[in-house]
Amino acid sequence: MKALHRSSLLIIVLLAACQRTPPLSYETPYDNPRNIPPPGTIIELHQTLTFSPGKSRSNIQNGTALGSGRFDHYQPWCQFYLHESKDVMKTTRTIEPDRFTVVSSGRNVDHTSTKPVELAFVSVGIGGPVYSRRLIDGEIGAQSLKTTMRLRSENQPQVRELRCAISDDPWSYNFLSINQIIEALGDVATLKLPTVSQ
Repeated sequence: MKALHRSSLLIIVLLAACQRTPPLSYETPYDNPRNIPPPGTIIELHQTLTFSPGKSRSNIQNGTALGSGRFDHYQPWCQFYLHESKDVMKTTRTIEPDRFTVVSSGRNVDHTSTKPVELAFVSVGIGGPVYSRRLIDGEIGAQSLKTTMRLRSENQPQVRELRCAISDDPWSYNFLSINQIIEALGDVATLKLPTVSQ
């Protein structure tokens, strides 16, 4: 009986690994979700972005500047982020077209919201495999898989970061590739990258 139990656990682990294992090679290094824009990358902002009172982020999705407008968290999105005093934030502000240098890049996972998650189970019984599903809600929810680029500009030092992300299930860790970031920014901003390895 213990052998059957171990076998069913092994099958579950192998199935999960098969679903989440990324490919070993990509058409370009910019499709590899493990690569992030390295220090020295230049981000050129091509249009004025608006920041509403009380907001430190200006949203971009599908190549459209949305300001503080709503966006789909389950599709790639980016935000320019300002670091300002509370008094300055009381008014509507803008940032102008400029060239920003990426000083450093990193990744983090932020919990964003709870949503029902459906889990599938496979167990081995006397009559063969048994498939079942269970809906879990409350505790587990989508998370924001975020790539953060720290920025520097002589002209607009208040522009501190460009954050690009997508919300996904907690175990996926499907961070955006460089090409997905480029696509999310569209014509609003472009990236000039140093060489990235595969």
